[in-house]
Amino acid sequence: MTVPSSPLTTLLRGGRIRLVNTTGAAVTATLYAVPSAGTAAAGNAFVSAKSIAANDYLDVDVPIMPAGATLQALASAATSITAHMVGGGLYS
Repeated sequence: MTVPSSPLTTLLRGGRIRLVNTTGAAVTATLYAVPSAGTAAAGNAFVSAKSIAANDYLDVDVPIMPAGATLQALASAATSITAHMVGGGLYS
């Protein structure tokens, strides 16, 4: 997900995402709030290798993200996590 870059004052606030493990084994997930033109790194991770049990979910609050920022994620097993935005709004 990318926060719209116009207007430059746009912010994502109150974001909440649900990560659903659709497999029969535990999977770890890492989430990053990446600034515009940045890369996913430890410094912008807000969930780090959090284990999600088989057929379970994790609700996570997303930090305030400015215009052009992206939400990026990594799972320990490909195609094992489905992400659903369940809250938040764009403000300018």
